[in-house]
Amino acid sequence: MIKNLNFIFKKKNIYKIILYLLIYFIVIFFAYFFTPNFFNYSPQLIEESLKQNNNFNIKNISKVSYKAFPTPRLRISGSNFTFEEDILEVDGSEIDIILNSSSILNYKRLDYNKLLIKGGSTKININNANQLLNYFKKNKQKIFFKENNLILVQNNKDLFEINDSIIKVISANNQQQLIINGIFLNHKITFLLDSKLENKSNITFKIPELDISSSIFLENKDNFSSFNGLVNFEVLNNFFQIIFTKDKNIKINKGYIRNNLINSSFEGDIAFKPNFFLNLDFEPTILNIEKLFPIIQKKFFSDDPSGLEIIKKINGSFNFKTKFEGNVIFENGEILFKNFKIGKNNSLFFDAKIFEFGKKGKIQFNLFKIIQYKKNFLKELKISGFIIPSVSKVTFEKMSLNNEDYAAKKIKNYEKKFENEVIQNLLSNIFNDSKMSDFFKNFVN
Repeated sequence: MIKNLNFIFKKKNIYKIILYLLIYFIVIFFAYFFTPNFFNYSPQLIEESLKQNNNFNIKNISKVSYKAFPTPRLRISGSNFTFEEDILEVDGSEIDIILNSSSILNYKRLDYNKLLIKGGSTKININNANQLLNYFKKNKQKIFFKENNLILVQNNKDLFEINDSIIKVISANNQQQLIINGIFLNHKITFLLDSKLENKSNITFKIPELDISSSIFLENKDNFSSFNGLVNFEVLNNFFQIIFTKDKNIKINKGYIRNNLINSSFEGDIAFKPNFFLNLDFEPTILNIEKLFPIIQKKFFSDDPSGLEIIKKINGSFNFKTKFEGNVIFENGEILFKNFKIGKNNSLFFDAKIFEFGKKGKIQFNLFKIIQYKKNFLKELKISGFIIPSVSKVTFEKMSLNNEDYAAKKIKNYEKKFENEVIQNLLSNIFNDSKMSDFFKNFVN
């Protein structure tokens, strides 16, 4: 009898445990799937929470809904917002606020640890790059972008766009990461900003199909208002290395460029405000102008010249100090060649100006050559004219020897000689020392 009673009591206890578990799971299920629908997650509460936790400034919230799958979340549709002080502007995106499951029943406080931003477009102003890096270092929550178009702008002009991008902002264990994957010019691009140590950051990006890769190391001071850096950049068998410091401007302390046409060190300054301006000193050990010039002809003096937009945006000077001396000056879309000294003992001087690009483009030049006439006797030859790169032609407009001007017929004869003895249907021959020396021998007698 007693055994039967014990069995009944044990059985009842098991039923109670099962019942309690069942009630518990029902409550959890109800809380997980339905409770948030009854709470008033007002736009004001959401705006205040995002402002406080992530420094988001939301401009409009058209709709808020609760989604249980795959994890509890609030979905904000059709929203536009900015990060901090307009560092980053997001338009037409859908935001999923991934709720913290342990605090889901706390309707007075919006508790979350991750944001998922889907669709729309994101604009980043390059002028605010320092503030953006600081924001990522301070942010303590995960932010993911998906199917988003990332647009880089400067002075209200779009520079380039990364389509269908996936962006991750991760902060954990004193490490901040910004990861970007997307499509640039129909090619896959990857970008990683990794800050493992305080005040030190590594940046890498790659476009494998275009053979482009870069690694950048930054050591910042004063919240990225100034920093030191090292850049390694490779594109299509061209290698660049730059060691620099940045304060108000960028100072290149040591730079190096290497490809099959040029090996050169360089240094100088780059300014971005009030306008983009650079001043670089080059000391090439190898410079194959004979191979470089045909590339310039094709890129800038053909029916369909490319690269002109880059030329128009450059202002500054490239100063050469070895192999030859001279300055290439970029001014408002024009290119000037000043104070060039080339040849043996720097005996050939010239200035030049590119008047126009494309098939009708031409280069105006003034040449000055010191010629050894007899022992201890020199002649001064001056030639001015035009180079027409698209047809590999050089025309002489004026010539003088020891300040005595040549007649037009004599100028044309020398122009013909120059075409037959130097050019020979290949304009790059004007950089052939041997052919040029042979031509100048015509003025010795």
